[in-house]
Amino acid sequence: MNPNHQSPLEVIHQAMREIVSLHRVTVNQLSELIGVQRETTGQLHGVIDAMREVSALFREMTNTQSKVNDFLNMLSQELRNVAEIDETTRRLLAEFIEQLQQLWPHLEEVTGQLVGFGVLLRQLFREQERANLLVLAEDVARRVPNLFCRHLTQLRWGVPGEFYDEIQGHVPEGALDSWLSADLVVTGVLRQAAEAPPLWIVGWVVPEIDEPAVTSARDRLVALRETFPRVLPALVALRPTDDAGLASSQGVLVIADRVVRNWEEALARWLVHPE
Repeated sequence: MNPNHQSPLEVIHQAMREIVSLHRVTVNQLSELIGVQRETTGQLHGVIDAMREVSALFREMTNTQSKVNDFLNMLSQELRNVAEIDETTRRLLAEFIEQLQQLWPHLEEVTGQLVGFGVLLRQLFREQERANLLVLAEDVARRVPNLFCRHLTQLRWGVPGEFYDEIQGHVPEGALDSWLSADLVVTGVLRQAAEAPPLWIVGWVVPEIDEPAVTSARDRLVALRETFPRVLPALVALRPTDDAGLASSQGVLVIADRVVRNWEEALARWLVHPE
């Protein structure tokens, strides 16, 4: 049989083989196309997601920028307010300085008057206290019998000068100043030692019981005791508070509130154990 002359059946088979071959090629191409399409779709999804993320970031940046702008506007307004307040403050301060300069001469005058008033008040206070001390001394002198009758008999009392002739032979000239500086002298015989010589009490009127007053009374008494041993110191106090016990520890009598304090302490210090 001539090969160039195929039978109809063979032609049909050949055609079918070609069709199948073409189909396979087409299927392969379609498969490749589908793969490319899937890859492209995945890439597109990635691009879409990226675009969404960029869009979200852009919106967030826009909102943040808006907040920043609002903050800057608020800050700018506050700065303007501060500037206005600062200007108002400077203006008020300038007005105050001007008023103060106008009032300064009057203030100096008032200050001078206040200083003078303060000096006058201090003088009045000193005079009032001096008057109170004099009244206190007179009141104590009037109450001497009531104050000392339990301790002394044969009482005598008065200002130091009234006893000058009696004691000048016993007190050296240098110690007379201490004697005459006193405000009150009381003398008598101890009830518990009737045969003993008279006891002398030398008192000074003071505003209050403090260390200088106690020390001064003690030192003056020491000067007197060198030749006049039977003598006790006393403080007549306008304000008799002795919270620290200064007078008691030094054997100094305190006459206040119509009583005599530290009697036993004074006897023990100056008569029983004289220093």
